[in-house]
Amino acid sequence: MRCDSVVGRSTVCAVTMLMLVFFNQRVGAEESSVVHVPAPSGPYAVGTMTIRLVDASRDDPFLHNGTKRELMVRFWYPSPRSGTCVPAEYSSPNVRRYLSLLGLPETEVRTNSCRDTPAISGAHPVIVASHGYTGLFTDYTFLFEDLASRGYVIASIAHTFESSVVETPDGRLLQSHLGMHFVGDSLRTDDQSIRFAMSVRVRDMAFVLAQLKGLNETKGFLSGKLDLQRIGALGHSMGADTVMTSLRQQPNLRAAVLFDPVLLSAASTAGTDKPVVLASTGREEWSESECELWSRARGPRVALMFAGAEHLTPTDAVWLGDYLPALHVETGSLGRDRTIRAIREFVSSFFGAHLEGKPPGLLLNGLSTEFVDVTVTPRTGALCAQSSQPLGIASRESSSAKKGRSDR
Repeated sequence: MRCDSVVGRSTVCAVTMLMLVFFNQRVGAEESSVVHVPAPSGPYAVGTMTIRLVDASRDDPFLHNGTKRELMVRFWYPSPRSGTCVPAEYSSPNVRRYLSLLGLPETEVRTNSCRDTPAISGAHPVIVASHGYTGLFTDYTFLFEDLASRGYVIASIAHTFESSVVETPDGRLLQSHLGMHFVGDSLRTDDQSIRFAMSVRVRDMAFVLAQLKGLNETKGFLSGKLDLQRIGALGHSMGADTVMTSLRQQPNLRAAVLFDPVLLSAASTAGTDKPVVLASTGREEWSESECELWSRARGPRVALMFAGAEHLTPTDAVWLGDYLPALHVETGSLGRDRTIRAIREFVSSFFGAHLEGKPPGLLLNGLSTEFVDVTVTPRTGALCAQSSQPLGIASRESSSAKKGRSDR
């Protein structure tokens, strides 16, 4: 799958293309209409639940009517293998129905998660996630389920009224005010819209981080299960910019993984002492803002270059493309299965080192022979040659358009 809309200062791709997968269309006349999220690799079963949070201190900036900002957050967490499992849906029936009215094809996706099942005992490290521009909070289920199976609690935020659609517990469907990639020319990619979306996202992140304490102290499945001293963040595209800015601003965030941010804001590139992974998919050189971030990252840092991949390779498109050709993304010489494993291993190794105190091992130091197709630049490495002239914004736009990829 390729995304090639170039408008203004940035190239924008909505990860919402993944919403093609929410429905029940036959993949082919002789093929099953049921597809499965790749099985997680950790020792635990996976539970999932969705929680509605309301920020009573903030009017929703999308509405202009005094309505308080509400967010839906989907959690994945480790659960006992011995418990009863009610299979969790990838998305709700109302979301599927809404998107089907837009003419999107349908496929039934089966997850590896159990709905509203208890978490295993103990307090677990937390990873807060932010999706791409107008994306969904389920766009990285193959990674979230795997992390949960290894003992992490994932809190994935749907950035309301930017996310293409999300359902509230009372059945309301909150739709994007910034358009959708797959609906005509509705997607808003002008500078003002991008800056506005970023400003709302950063406040969403701060609010959810503040709410974790209450969730940990309130009776429920997550009561006492969140280790608030060990919180990381993960984001893709605009979500990467969101979590990097938040990493700098929020004292309780300890480390962040950034998937293919390309065009980072000044707030993100100002530098940090906290650990950072910078991962590029589908490019042969780093962007100017990524080089700035690398040069100003004073703490532990690792850069990953997935050669031959695409902007959407870190999303569920990496495996859904086997079932739906419209979602196919390139994975380079790694291939699909090894790309899935590489993403999972690099992310879990990084958070293991910086949230759990495990040794970083050979993988994060670029010494492992397991994924030689991924170029690993460790902390002491030079990411951007001093003699090379970084790509300017206009050059990046032109290059991205020619390659048919996206920066958001």
